[in-house]
Amino acid sequence: MRDRAEHKKPTAYDLWGGLGITEHPGGVNATRRLIALCGVRPGQNVLVIGCGTGHTACLLAKEYGARVVALDVSPQVLRWAGRRVAAEGVSDRVILMVADAQNLPFAPGSFDAAVAESVLMFCDQAQAATEARRVLKPGGVFGDNELTYLKPPPDRLRSLLSGEIFGVRVRALNEVEWKAVFAGAGFARVTSVLHRLSVWEQLWSHLQIDGVRQYLTATIQSLRDPTVRSLAFNLDVLRQAIRLVPYVGYGLYVCRNAPPDDN
Repeated sequence: MRDRAEHKKPTAYDLWGGLGITEHPGGVNATRRLIALCGVRPGQNVLVIGCGTGHTACLLAKEYGARVVALDVSPQVLRWAGRRVAAEGVSDRVILMVADAQNLPFAPGSFDAAVAESVLMFCDQAQAATEARRVLKPGGVFGDNELTYLKPPPDRLRSLLSGEIFGVRVRALNEVEWKAVFAGAGFARVTSVLHRLSVWEQLWSHLQIDGVRQYLTATIQSLRDPTVRSLAFNLDVLRQAIRLVPYVGYGLYVCRNAPPDDN
């Protein structure tokens, strides 16, 4: 990732870090679906890549009995995660650290499972997927929730999710392209389940995880940023975003690292 100090304008990391809200496709329902697909068991060592405000890390520790290492590239976001970890009473089972998904500071075979939610679309996808596989034990599983094209959008609409947003490069893919990324990283088996986006599911998730007060406060704060405000009230951008809705959903990808006898 590029140093955020290089940018005169706030990047997406700066904006998200200041808001302290949890944002990924499908919200908490998608998180639970992804963990279930990964088959996380009590006592396993689980890595949460791009942990944001820490909801998934706390859920894994509290309800699934996992030992969790949760990382994010933004120290500001991790401060929010630290508060959540303390409030949830899982400080003995969750370790937080600043790290980059593209350069994980762990030895090969360190984890039984790894989870990411709307992270790889902001990274060098091949590098991040390769790193996720590297730190998994043989037979380990990587679960990833990523924005996914459900059908090919017009080029003008695709450009909305293939460029720079608030100083950060983004790139959404379709299901076949995402699976090719994971296969190219060396995962032996990749399965996927696609879901459509739901505004109500997303809103309900925010209210469950962040609370009404925090979510409204974050929304108001975001609109104070002139770049966000210019996009939020740009009728052409809004029209294109609305037109994009039927084409975009999210995919839950479960990637298996080959056990020794599969090699």
